[in-house]
Amino acid sequence: MKRPGSRKTVTAANLADLGAERLAEILLEVAEAQPTIKRRLRMELAGEVGPEDLATEIAKRLTAIETRRSRVHWRKYKEFVRDLSLQRAMITGKMAEKKPALALEFLWRFLDMAEGVLRLTKDEKGEVEAVFLAAVEDLGPIAVSARGSTTALAERAFQALETDEDEIFVRLVEIILPALDAEGIARLRQLLEAAIAQRGRPKPALRAAVQTLADAQGDVDGFIATITASEALQPWTGAQIASRLTATGRAPEALAALKRSAPPAFADVARSQARVVASAPSLKAWEDAYLDALEADGQAQVAQAVRWTAFEQRLSADRLRAYLKRLPDFDDVVAEDKAMAFVATFKSFPAALRFLLAWPAASQAAALVLARSEEIDGDDYEGLEAAALALEGRYPLAASLLYRAMITRTLRFNRRDRFADAERWIADLGALALQIAEFGEFETHSDFVGRMGRHPQA
Repeated sequence: MKRPGSRKTVTAANLADLGAERLAEILLEVAEAQPTIKRRLRMELAGEVGPEDLATEIAKRLTAIETRRSRVHWRKYKEFVRDLSLQRAMITGKMAEKKPALALEFLWRFLDMAEGVLRLTKDEKGEVEAVFLAAVEDLGPIAVSARGSTTALAERAFQALETDEDEIFVRLVEIILPALDAEGIARLRQLLEAAIAQRGRPKPALRAAVQTLADAQGDVDGFIATITASEALQPWTGAQIASRLTATGRAPEALAALKRSAPPAFADVARSQARVVASAPSLKAWEDAYLDALEADGQAQVAQAVRWTAFEQRLSADRLRAYLKRLPDFDDVVAEDKAMAFVATFKSFPAALRFLLAWPAASQAAALVLARSEEIDGDDYEGLEAAALALEGRYPLAASLLYRAMITRTLRFNRRDRFADAERWIADLGALALQIAEFGEFETHSDFVGRMGRHPQA
């Protein structure tokens, strides 16, 4: 049932009630005062007639934009973005549906305007650039539908990459790859490699494009050839090389590449049989590649040692789960108990608490809080409150100690921005106190609240 007055709300349903004829009259009236709306209506009508008529309308507007010499005034910025978005939508919508080859031609023309348009626009919000980046994404499916010459598409893509000063086409090769057959891929790679050979310092985008094409051709050595000797020493690059070598059955070569690019954090493999890596993404990628190569090379026990040491080094839940998954039945239970015991004594209390709650091992997390309550950092408001909420249902005393740490910190350092939270936590403590039969070595709820009241700075 409609609420009183709801028919006055501007919605699609309410507008439809006005009828097509009345809506047409209103649109025509508005369009006379709004050129952008009138242009949109003209294009919609042209699209209904056919793609060629729509192409004529779009061409007129693209020509106007291409020949523009004055900068886009900031007051006209939003309108200009809408105009660009409209041209893209018309090309990739009605035109692409009815005549994809024509749409592809117009989309390339639209993208050719990017450099000139960006020079005439103060695009601080990046909205103009976003329209062109979206248009690049449109190239892939439209090129597939167009089913034209893949060598011609390759040559057109190369031209775009060669002249790309604004990094609009960084992902171009990846995007159009589904539209390229073997001949098109080979042609594009040939053009790119020739361009790279002629330059002292080729654009990173050109090299990345060659790497994408080499992967598409299954050419691991071609991918490696694009990497300099110094780059091959970096953990991330070593991982990229090794993952490709492993995937093609060349695990010994992968291990050699990983040895050359091993991060400094890794101990001597001959001494430890397990290299340990920090949690930075590039280093984790190296470790992932190392584990894959070890498994492929038949060194499953060494891989297990790596997983366990990685768990010990940084409490990696992923590595521990992978380690346990590869153990025989019952051995995994013993190993998990050993892991939980290790976490209980881990050097970082916050890291240990986070691990146990995420595993999940709530009982061990509660035991950790009780055993190491002096290490609770009351300044970790977000982490401690989440932990307290996770524990308060079954472990009210442990949750209370976490709340107390935050309250104490708030009052001791006069954190006025946390006073409202502290009041809420004290109320939570009162509710939890009713569930606690024995406080043991910890002060009772009334003693804690009394101390906080007597010594608000304590």
